[in-house]
Amino acid sequence: MQDINSFIKIGVDDTDSPYGMCTTYVMHKIIQSIEENGGKLYGFPNLVRLNPSCPYKTRGNAALSAAFIVEAGNESKYLDIATDMVFKLSEISHPKTNPAVLMLKGELVPMDIVEFSRNAVKRILNIESALNFMKKYDINGVAINGSRGLVGAMAALGYDFPSGYTYEIIAYRSENMWGKPRVIDRESVIKMDAQTQNCTFDNYDYYNDEIKIAPHTPCPVLVGIRSIDYKCLKIALKSLKFDESIVGYRIYKTNQATDDHIIPITYIEQIEPYTSITIEVKVKSLPSTEKGGHTFLYAEKNGKELRLAAYEPTKQFRNIIMQLRPGDKIRVYGSYNPKEGEPKTLNLEKIEILEIAQYGKFFNPVCPACGHRMKSEGKEKGYQCPKCKYRMTGSKELKFENRVISIGMYEVPSRARRHLSKPFYLTVKKN
Repeated sequence: MQDINSFIKIGVDDTDSPYGMCTTYVMHKIIQSIEENGGKLYGFPNLVRLNPSCPYKTRGNAALSAAFIVEAGNESKYLDIATDMVFKLSEISHPKTNPAVLMLKGELVPMDIVEFSRNAVKRILNIESALNFMKKYDINGVAINGSRGLVGAMAALGYDFPSGYTYEIIAYRSENMWGKPRVIDRESVIKMDAQTQNCTFDNYDYYNDEIKIAPHTPCPVLVGIRSIDYKCLKIALKSLKFDESIVGYRIYKTNQATDDHIIPITYIEQIEPYTSITIEVKVKSLPSTEKGGHTFLYAEKNGKELRLAAYEPTKQFRNIIMQLRPGDKIRVYGSYNPKEGEPKTLNLEKIEILEIAQYGKFFNPVCPACGHRMKSEGKEKGYQCPKCKYRMTGSKELKFENRVISIGMYEVPSRARRHLSKPFYLTVKKN
C-alpha cells in the first residue's frame, strides 16, 4: 500500500535588509500558510545562526528550516507556498538581499550536507557547493537577486546541532507597528527574569540597565526570549507587559549560546579570515585605551604576534583587559575580520585567565635625606634629589604590582554578546 504522507524540509535564508523584515517572520508565515493548506509542522522549526564574521550578513545571520508531513505526490505545492511567501515578504528591492528557499524530500539529510551546514556556522562557503547539492540530491528551490542565499538555505536544511541547542520564543508585531519604538515595561522584564532564572537567559543587562529581549531594528519582531528549556517560554512571554498587541509567536530550536562558531587552534598562523577562534597565548604588552574607548594589547605564541581588541561596546569587559600584564597566560575567544593597514586583530568575546604573572616596575630610588623620588643624572652617574639636591649612587628599585585579577573566565556583558557566544555559566542541551 502506498504511503499517503511525505516528509519534506523547507530552508529559507536572506530575506531581510538593514531597513526591515526578519527571516524568522518569513518562516513563521510560511508555516502558517502550509498548515492552512493541509501540511503539518513536524517538531520545532530550526533557527540557525551562521558564521557571525561573514561579511555578507545583514544582522544576526540567521537561516531557518522547518520540517512538514504533507500529502505524498504533491510536495511541489508546498514549495510553491513557501516561495510565494518569500517573494511577498522579502526585502527584494535592496541590492544586497538575496533570498532563497529550498525543499528537501525525506527525513534523512545526506551527511555531506550536514558537514556543509556545520561548516557554514564557522567559515565562508561558496555558492557552487550549494548548487552541486541541489543537483546531486534533487533539491528544488528558488534564488532571487543572485544565489548567495542558497548557502544559508542549504545550511539550514542540514544543521544537526553538534554543540547542543537552546530555544527562543519570538513574538511578532502588527505591520502598522513595524519601525516604531518598542515600549516594553522594564519591571515586567526584570520580574520575568527572576521567575525564570533557571530556564531563560540574557533577558536583562543589569550592569548597563538595558532590556535585552527586544531588537533595535525596524523589523516585525517585538521580543525574543531565549531559554534552555522550551517549557517555560510561553509563561515567560505571557508575563511581560507591552504597549501593543502580539499578532503571533513561534518557538524555535536554535544553536544560539552554543559556541558552535568557535574553531579551536594551536598556532596564530592557523587563524583564517572571517572566522572565530580560541587559542592559548601569552600577554606580550601592557594594554592601552585609544580614541573611541577601544582597548588593545598584544599577545604572542611561538614568536608570532596577535593584537587583542575589546571595543567600546564591550563596556566593563575592557576593565578586565586593562588589568592584564605581560607574562599572563590566557585563552582567548574571538573573531578575526581583516582590515587593510591594521595588524591581525582578534575581536574578543571572552577570555580565560590561566596563569597570572608577577609583574613589577623599576623606579628611581627615594632620597634618604628628604624622602622624595630622585632623578637620574645619566647613565652610571648616579641620582640627585630635585628638592634637597642630595646625590648618591645606586640602582633602581623594583616594585611588584599587587595583582587583584583572578584566574577564571571573563566575558563581555550581555548587551555585547553575539548570538552564538555561550555564556560561561550556561549548560545547553545536546542531542
